[in-house]
Amino acid sequence: MGLSLEMTRFLLAAHKQGVRFDETLTLGRQHMPTGPKRLEKLLKEAGCWPPPQEEAAFRVELAAAAWRFEVFGRRLGVKRLVACDASDFEGAGIVHDLNQPVPAELEQKFDVVIDGGTLEHVFNFPVAVANCMKMIRVGGHFIASTPANNYCGHGFYQFSPELFFRVFSEANGFRMVRCAALAESVYLARLFGLAYPFEVRGPVHEVSDPAAVGERVTLINHAPSALMILAQKVAHMTPFERTPQQSDYSEQWQKGESVSPLQAMRQGSRLEGWLRSWLSEDVCREVLPRLAGVLDPFRSWRFRRANSFSNRRFYRRTER
Repeated sequence: MGLSLEMTRFLLAAHKQGVRFDETLTLGRQHMPTGPKRLEKLLKEAGCWPPPQEEAAFRVELAAAAWRFEVFGRRLGVKRLVACDASDFEGAGIVHDLNQPVPAELEQKFDVVIDGGTLEHVFNFPVAVANCMKMIRVGGHFIASTPANNYCGHGFYQFSPELFFRVFSEANGFRMVRCAALAESVYLARLFGLAYPFEVRGPVHEVSDPAAVGERVTLINHAPSALMILAQKVAHMTPFERTPQQSDYSEQWQKGESVSPLQAMRQGSRLEGWLRSWLSEDVCREVLPRLAGVLDPFRSWRFRRANSFSNRRFYRRTER
């Protein structure tokens, strides 16, 4: 597992907001592909410099660490760092398959649980994320970076903001502090026969709760995209005693109304309503859309824009 540059910034921002990292659990031991000089710059920008030890010694230790977060994390206030993994092949302190419920003795043991890219690889996701929630103390936090879009084949799942807003809710003893999204990936390329990595990274956007905007928060884009999650535990309870439901369906059930996708579209004018009432369904569904394609050549562009990071109701660009 690895903590990307943007996830590193996200962790530093959480630290600045007052998140305590004293007792930290990571899902797998964490690499940090960001170079030591850039990490030092980020620590200085976040007010986490100088280190308590001699600066030169810290730089050497940071550069030499096989699992760099184990050194970097100390600047976040980590006093005890434990990794949880399904195997001990990388030296995890807790060997446990997250597909299975964690034992009671691990509940409420940590101030922070960090997922740097594990949950999408665990088949039984509801059990795995519930395990994370159980292991956090009241007042503690869950922090994650996870695939959102264009990561097909990377793991079992690509996740939506809706999932995390419904999971980390008061009904499960949590509140969502921050949900952010960005285009982010690392590719492996070759030049003159030499392999080298290069990053794809876009602006960070704060993501709206679909229940708050009253719509599905969708995303269509060309680059692999990730979500970054910060949620706080406010009460210790058994997660998912009530199964989370997608917010737009919950609203329909509460109103007692069945709404088809076409009915859910807002009628833009009296003319539209008149056409729907006088013309056949076949004409409305087949003929008029083809005619509109000639009269409205920018409809595809508007559709993609409405379902992209350009939709300010869904995504609000923020400073890194």
